[in-house]
Amino acid sequence: MNNKNARNIKNKGFTLIEVLIALLVLSIGLLGVAALQAKSQQFSRNAYLNTQATVIAHDMLERVRANPDGLKSGFYNNPATTQQTACYSVTGCNSQQMAQNDMFEWADDIANKLPTGKAVICIDSTQDDGIADAPACDGVGSIYAVKVWWNNINNTTQRVVTAAAF
Repeated sequence: MNNKNARNIKNKGFTLIEVLIALLVLSIGLLGVAALQAKSQQFSRNAYLNTQATVIAHDMLERVRANPDGLKSGFYNNPATTQQTACYSVTGCNSQQMAQNDMFEWADDIANKLPTGKAVICIDSTQDDGIADAPACDGVGSIYAVKVWWNNINNTTQRVVTAAAF
């Protein structure tokens, strides 16, 4: 075998090291894509929970608007969470019972849609304060604040505050 043929044989194909380096680069790229996909799912889940909390907050405000007598009487300022079966009957219930039943149904909705969700509706002059275990409702003024807390996918507490003057 002459020298020229030996050189041609050496230059044919890839070496094992070149193939391993290519696989390493490809693997790192695929891991990056997988990490990007995981982060995207986390952000999507957090956005979904934020949307659910906003819908839940507005649901309570609509319940308040549907019971003007209960609103005027102040029954929606930190109402008791009590199921009132009379509200489901033909005879109906009074405005205080309706406020309590609204709070019961709302709390059930929160428990079903938000992980470790807590919420409060109250009269508050400083709506954007408080934490889940101490909502900081001062009872001053005429603005109702709906405060909703939950834990997101990173197990950090998130909050949505909606306020309305009726």
